[in-house]
Amino acid sequence: MKKRLFIEGMHCMNCVKGLETVLTEDIDGVKVDMISLEENYADVDVDDGVTDEALKIAVEELDFKLVGIEEITV
Repeated sequence: MKKRLFIEGMHCMNCVKGLETVLTEDIDGVKVDMISLEENYADVDVDDGVTDEALKIAVEELDFKLVGIEEITV
């Protein structure tokens, strides 16, 4: 399943790299497709067992704010 995470607080490419690392290393079953620094979102592929709460915890671990999640239909 693909999801778009709307994130506040990213300011630079180090923020993007940190977010990609925490999402893929802290949560089994997450693959980052892309992160848009300009538009403040991350597109991810998630396995069925990955909860929105787990995504929120990972994002907020870096002191970013997860303001929304929506499913992306292909």
